[in-house]
Amino acid sequence: MKRPLLSLSIFSAIFLGIILFSVIFGSYSSLYRAQNRARDAKILVTVECQKQLDLLPNLVALVRKTDSFNLVDPNNSNQTNLDQAHLDQLEQGALKTKTILTRINAPKKPLKKELIRAFEESQVHLSQEIIGLVMGLKKENKLKKSQALIHLEKKFNDLEITIFYHSTQYNKEAQYFNIRKSIFPGFLIAKLFKLEKLHIYEINTDLFKPEKLRS
Repeated sequence: MKRPLLSLSIFSAIFLGIILFSVIFGSYSSLYRAQNRARDAKILVTVECQKQLDLLPNLVALVRKTDSFNLVDPNNSNQTNLDQAHLDQLEQGALKTKTILTRINAPKKPLKKELIRAFEESQVHLSQEIIGLVMGLKKENKLKKSQALIHLEKKFNDLEITIFYHSTQYNKEAQYFNIRKSIFPGFLIAKLFKLEKLHIYEINTDLFKPEKLRS
């Protein structure tokens, strides 16, 4: 009688071991994949932001071609942003954004809260500078029907929407990781693999909504 009991005990131990391994491996794998998805979503955000930066020379070229460039009349609201001062602001904003994008893409670990906030600030500022210049150009009589301006505005508008979309996707993956790590059995696995202090901070996507940028 002892032998069947021994065999049953061994079988039960092996069975429980397999279940335990499956739970640990599955939970860790889930956290690992969620972290990688958040990283990939972050990269997609920065790629679209870089595309926005790459279009800036085309926008600057259009501003420099206008009759109003550097002939600013403070009494004419159509001209107030088509000057070198605003182009300098645009250039400074672009340099700041480029620096932040480089920092965002550098670390393998999740981004710190301070870097996320810096990204939000720089991206909103740059987008609003672009919107202001485009609106100024649309008031120029010679450019109202310009295909170059129409095409460029569409590209910028599409990028606004895409950046907002990818930022939203990034937040979904960040939320998934943060929740999985805080509930059973995720919090045990996180502690086992020293992930309990790891937090993926979200982007305030409300700031990137096209209507918000224009308000």
